Amino acid sequence: MGGMSTEDEVGEVLEAFSAGDWHLCLTRAAPFLTAGSAPAPILLAAAQSYSRLGHMPEAAYFYEMAADLMPAEASLLLTLAARIRVQLFEESKALSLIRRAQALGPMNVEALSTLRKILRPRLALSELARLDAQVHRAMLDGEAWAFDNEDPLFHLMWCGDERLNSLVRHMPAGKPFTPEARAARRARPHRYGEKIRVGYLSSDVSDQHPTMILFQGVLEAHDPERFEITLFCHTESDLAATDLGFRKRYPNLVVIRDLDDDAAAELIRARGIDILVDMKGHTRDARVDLVNRGLAPVQVAWLGFPGTCYGIDCDYIVGDPIVLPDGSEPHYRELFCRLPETYQCNDGKTRPRPEPPPRASLGLPDGAVVFGSFNKQAKITASVAALWARVLSAVPDSVLWMLCQPGPARENFTAHMQSLGIAPSRIIYMPRADYAEHMARMGAADIALDTFPYSGHTTTSDCLWAGVPVVALKGTNFASRVSESLLTAIGLPELVAHDEQAFVDTALMMARSPLRRRALKARLEQNRLRMPLFDTERFTRHLETAFEMMVERASKGLPPEAFDVPALPPRQGPFA
Repeated sequence: MGGMSTEDEVGEVLEAFSAGDWHLCLTRAAPFLTAGSAPAPILLAAAQSYSRLGHMPEAAYFYEMAADLMPAEASLLLTLAARIRVQLFEESKALSLIRRAQALGPMNVEALSTLRKILRPRLALSELARLDAQVHRAMLDGEAWAFDNEDPLFHLMWCGDERLNSLVRHMPAGKPFTPEARAARRARPHRYGEKIRVGYLSSDVSDQHPTMILFQGVLEAHDPERFEITLFCHTESDLAATDLGFRKRYPNLVVIRDLDDDAAAELIRARGIDILVDMKGHTRDARVDLVNRGLAPVQVAWLGFPGTCYGIDCDYIVGDPIVLPDGSEPHYRELFCRLPETYQCNDGKTRPRPEPPPRASLGLPDGAVVFGSFNKQAKITASVAALWARVLSAVPDSVLWMLCQPGPARENFTAHMQSLGIAPSRIIYMPRADYAEHMARMGAADIALDTFPYSGHTTTSDCLWAGVPVVALKGTNFASRVSESLLTAIGLPELVAHDEQAFVDTALMMARSPLRRRALKARLEQNRLRMPLFDTERFTRHLETAFEMMVERASKGLPPEAFDVPALPPRQGPFA
């Protein structure tokens, strides 16, 4: 750049940026960046170029630098830097950046969204309650920003209003399908064979992932005489590496992780799939744009996301009469396919069930009533903590044993519970553990306390498999009704409280009566191998009937229609 003025040199950097040549832009910007005297436009161009090239730490750094030189845009630039720090799992840095943005005046929509995303797993419950209430008021007032910026999965952590859930329009990944694309998918010529060809699409294919812990038994129980099954896997390599044997054992695994959407779509269509089952919805690593290519005449949402999915082209959502009750239909974009007993599959064969270790080895007092909280910590809300505090206050010889990683979440939760009158010594924390170890230690709890409005899903069935009764609250949307579905399917519907006072009363009744606890655990143990919840074969036959009913309509050229799957006759004895 010799012989040019600084103004010309800046112009050349911005010219490369405007042309979309990110590498050239950074090459030309390098002298400014290394000298530490880059003007604001150069810093901004560098941040955006690094972001486009996937170099996120550098992008965040230069957004922060630009914020210092651009006071009018500082709040937005700090927010962009914070969002990148969240993606990099650098929550403390992200929070510091958002606090700087917050100090500059009223928060922009992106800053508010980012702050709530940071605070939720950190269990800053009082502040979260205030911020969530702000978004809730905006939703009730119909303000578009509240629906267009709300992460669908995080939204379910705090909002149990099914009508509001259905109006969230933010897509964390991908673009919404069009009515024309859906019509073209259904009209595309398709040849059905003697067997129904089902393709499951997932990025969770490791036998240590909660989804596969539930699902692997179904894959092995499918009837090969009637169904041809393919598991299309786009699992990231770090998760795949945790698998202890399923990936090597299962013969119908097709890895599409490294294929772009065009190549993956071509591969899936070439297999003549009749039904594509999207097991991700709006969760991490979903491939929405791939689903929206129209891969099968029938497309189904199941298991991954507990609610309706804006913008994802699925004809049906698989549920049951509890998670998808009559009257909920207007709040779903998909048609209901309801299985007769529970929508959640469970592996009753290979799920580990070791004996619990002695309480002392887990740091638990021998003589106390142990209330367990095993759900993901981000599901805990201020109202849940208040309920738990009422229970603990009424049972002085009890402790709360809680799954929560070391760090700010523990500090914040301890302080919050202390403000509700619960001494820190009555909260005992456990870190994450591998699945078999976690299943073993779970059995040391007397009673599990559920979360709300996002109830336990895999966690609740894990508790029941381990022999631990779960006290739940009756739900108001799919995510909050799952524990009720599971407790009903194992024959313990009385553990579902109809309101908050009943939740407290149910927990107290069990805590105060060792005799009732023993009787309930004995019933749970008897039902575990008799009732439908863990009967993998029975569940799979119901799911296969659902697939047959879907294909029967589609093969006749009929549009999808909501339906309920009839139940098989009850078993007369244990299934295992």
